[in-house]
Amino acid sequence: MRVKFLCGLSHFCPWNNKATMLYFTQSSLTQETPNGSKTWPLQELLETPDPLSGLPLVERNASLRKAAEILGEQSNALSQTARLQVDFWKNFQPENISERTYLYPSAADSSKRWELTINKLGLLYKDITGEYYYPPGHVSEQLFSDFWFYGPLQPVPELSMREKIVGLIRDAFLSPEGPAAGAHFELFEYPELTDSSLYWEEGDHKRNDFIAVRSNGIESGYSTWRDTQPMVGFISFERFLHEPPQPYTSFTPEIRAKIEQFLGRKSAFNRSSKEDAPEPPKPPSPREKMDLAETMLKADSNSEKGAEILISLLEYEAEESYWCNYVFNYCFKLRGNKKVENFILDCLQGDNEIHFKKAVDVLQMWGFYGDKSLQNRALLLQLNWEDATANDPEFRGAIEQIIRIVRK
Repeated sequence: MRVKFLCGLSHFCPWNNKATMLYFTQSSLTQETPNGSKTWPLQELLETPDPLSGLPLVERNASLRKAAEILGEQSNALSQTARLQVDFWKNFQPENISERTYLYPSAADSSKRWELTINKLGLLYKDITGEYYYPPGHVSEQLFSDFWFYGPLQPVPELSMREKIVGLIRDAFLSPEGPAAGAHFELFEYPELTDSSLYWEEGDHKRNDFIAVRSNGIESGYSTWRDTQPMVGFISFERFLHEPPQPYTSFTPEIRAKIEQFLGRKSAFNRSSKEDAPEPPKPPSPREKMDLAETMLKADSNSEKGAEILISLLEYEAEESYWCNYVFNYCFKLRGNKKVENFILDCLQGDNEIHFKKAVDVLQMWGFYGDKSLQNRALLLQLNWEDATANDPEFRGAIEQIIRIVRK
């Protein structure tokens, strides 16, 4: 199936597909199939787990990225979930994901085997031995965003594997400090299953529904008088904790409470008191901000955000002189970073004597590291604090010349 935008966002946008057509407007996406149509408000599309399931990943990825692009212009009116999805699709670069495949049992004591392939389109789970699908070999596809916010779609029993996948996705973010980059599902070691009572069954001779907690997740399904085998589905512990419950579900509040007690965690949809509410995130410490600035500037010396974080460390200079020296000394390496260059020029024209003198040191080091235009010793000697405070004409001329050199 080939997907192609045929027009701009202000008009309807058909996508070519013999079986399904998708039409975008500024507020909705309509999915038309031979069996009927469904219209998704764009915010609802981004808030729905596993959206547009059944379509190929390439079309689902393109649809959600386009929805996020449209809603990015309306971010103030969006829910928190939708804002995180917009940030995810704005900053996530799937082309940075290299393909890899893992083979593993669905649980430590199980003979059932699964194959997980990760590529630039998403995650593909292959039920090799037919644990939940018949015939064996069925492949379930999952969007990166769906995994990131809600957890695995199929069994991934080892914590190390889940951590590895989260790391791969995190490395593909453009902005590692963005909201979505820190909003993935909780990573934790599954508790040992010792309670055989974590099984619930309800129904009659026509239909019987059941929920069973296993060592690697939760099985949920039903059987009817017509079935030779029950229909069984899988819900990972992460999805149980992070995915909004379906409107009609056999997970009663009592069952949810029992499973939460077993996991030692509250789900995001069972906050019964203020004490259970998550604490607001703590502001980063100076050292954490320093580490983040260095990480960003080492990756890209022209990073505007990295320079902004670096310069912000000056707010701590009154408490500890180390920070003033650290900021200006790091600027020695950042000739060409526009944010830093403008900061140095502001210091030369400001009323802080220490910052002024440090800025002159930075210019000297830029010359030392090879900027021939800043190797004019006579020019730099005219940049002294006494002439600056006296508004000396020669000083003003020197500053104007420096501004032209730095901004050229």
